Amino acid sequence: MLSPTPGYADTSENTQTVSQDAAAYEKKLELRVKELLRNVSGVGEVDVMIVLKSSSEKVIQVDNSSSKSVTTEKGNGMDRSVETMDQEHSTVLTGSGSGQEPIVSKEVYPEIEGIVISADGGGSASVQAEISGAMEALFGLPAHKIKVLKRVE
Repeated sequence: MLSPTPGYADTSENTQTVSQDAAAYEKKLELRVKELLRNVSGVGEVDVMIVLKSSSEKVIQVDNSSSKSVTTEKGNGMDRSVETMDQEHSTVLTGSGSGQEPIVSKEVYPEIEGIVISADGGGSASVQAEISGAMEALFGLPAHKIKVLKRVE
């Protein structure tokens, strides 16, 4: 599977990196689909455009700890109970010094919003159905998010 590498913090530099990585991910997917369809009978030369719904997301590893204490005081015919709960969350880092980075526990790849394919054989209903079926199977997209067009020079 293709893997973009977006930044971790929400800074303008890292946001730009995320955008560039999403664009690179789109281009890699488009090239792979183009190469696949180019070798299918009746399709001919193709152009592919894939639009992503969002960028990828990295989920970082977090240590969670909590403690609870209950203090009960008795006196003068009254009982008083005090309950204290402390919670702490910290990001797990790897490396040392200023080269520390968070540990990524999983990466969620971007969802595909839609695909448009322009093919030499796109004027044929059977070729359109084959291409649409392949994209449905490959990306799990519903048919209304896939459009196959007749390519012209």
